[in-house]
Amino acid sequence: MGYKIPGAAMDRVSLLWRLRRRARRGALCMALFCMTMAVLYTLCAENSVPVTDAIFGVRARTRAQPRAHSIVKVLRGAGAKPMYVDPQKLPGVIPGDPQKPIPVLSSSTHSLESSHKEHSFRSRDREPHGLLSWLVGRPLRRALETILGGRRKSDSLQKGDAELFGTHGALGEIWDDEMSSTMLGKRLKKVVQNYQAMNKYGVKFSGSEGATRRRKLSGPELLCQLKDMVHITTLTPDMEPFAGFPWASQLPPQPLSSDLGPFKTCAVVSSAGSLRNSGLGKEIDSHDAVVRFNAAPTAGFEKDVGSKTTVRLINSQVMASEDHHFLSSSLYSIGTLVAWDPAPYSSDLNEWYNKTDYPIFKQYQRYRRLHPQQPFYILHPSVEWQLWKRIQDNMAEPIQKNPPSSGLLGTVLMMSLCDVVHVYEFLPSRRKTELCHYYQRFSDAACTLGAYHPLLYEKNLVKRMNQGSDRDIYTHGRVTLPGFSTYNCTASILSKP
Repeated sequence: MGYKIPGAAMDRVSLLWRLRRRARRGALCMALFCMTMAVLYTLCAENSVPVTDAIFGVRARTRAQPRAHSIVKVLRGAGAKPMYVDPQKLPGVIPGDPQKPIPVLSSSTHSLESSHKEHSFRSRDREPHGLLSWLVGRPLRRALETILGGRRKSDSLQKGDAELFGTHGALGEIWDDEMSSTMLGKRLKKVVQNYQAMNKYGVKFSGSEGATRRRKLSGPELLCQLKDMVHITTLTPDMEPFAGFPWASQLPPQPLSSDLGPFKTCAVVSSAGSLRNSGLGKEIDSHDAVVRFNAAPTAGFEKDVGSKTTVRLINSQVMASEDHHFLSSSLYSIGTLVAWDPAPYSSDLNEWYNKTDYPIFKQYQRYRRLHPQQPFYILHPSVEWQLWKRIQDNMAEPIQKNPPSSGLLGTVLMMSLCDVVHVYEFLPSRRKTELCHYYQRFSDAACTLGAYHPLLYEKNLVKRMNQGSDRDIYTHGRVTLPGFSTYNCTASILSKP
């Protein structure tokens, strides 16, 4: 007769088996959860989407910009649900209240990843890289990216934009310095018109009214205009109202031009998406000085953009945005920093100090306390509007009444410090693309052609002044400009036919 297990013992054995099964299920669930999170983090990293945004369905919100309902209606159609992105991914936005977000500058059919239809992504770089991207099939990856917000279902280019950027697009092989807003597609044309109608900074300028009747200035004449009329100035402690502030001692005692340079050759490295796969890194690093912009990184992109940074020009929006970690990121601790913030058109320093777009002075003081030894300058706001006047005065149509881009400011800054300046991908090369920045995956033709900034007209000006060949622009996206100190305006004017 077999031994019978007592009922209490049976209950304990049964309980142990149940606990064991639950433990196995828990371990399996935890393993699946970890795998899911690994996939999520990988996809988010590859598509520049914050993980929390992917989980909670909020697309890269920012508190750095105000709402712009009129622009949204043009770009996305009336009644469309607003979608938010990091303003630094945009070609130009409306500065204002830092407590309010800004809608995306894109239409409902213009996707974050529309660049996959562009010629620059015909290589394998079109697809994300990584172990999980290799393991997960394309259909499943596309579905996951759509769910997680890395891609939107509609990835088609707008017709007008495709006609501009295609192989036989209106932009052509080399930038035409006769480009105007009339050549833009319907969407971009409306965007530019809206920005042209705005006048946040109180611009009062009538010098361009007769532009169509004036003789078109030559490249040498434009160079002499910039040399004579745009003066690179930075704030010093003796300037009012700063002289009366205790923190004025944090400002450099001498202007930037006295402390930095002169350099023989300089590289101005734009943040353009067309730098991807350019292989220009070694050439860029061979220059005596290199200027970069805002949050543009070098780590991981050295082959295309190099690693040297002599000057980093940043706008006050980057300094104030929590997303860019200005006070803590090591990105900004290399080289000399130069910050700028647009002032009202006719204001003096007193008015500007009380009416900055973003808290540039508060952030400046905080950063200087953390990095007292790093050279850090603030650009005088008159520089921006001096440069804006030169652009407007040499264009036959009204331009946006907003300050020039950081790219053009940085170019003129280096022309004041260097004998020769090479500007990379400010004028797009054969790699021209709608991809806004080489380090992000956000696409919009306005990043090349302008929206908030008068980019289209800036490029016209630079193309006219270029002393290099069209071949350099086509193959390398490289423009060659002389430094102001080496350019002889008297000889140039006398040699004019």
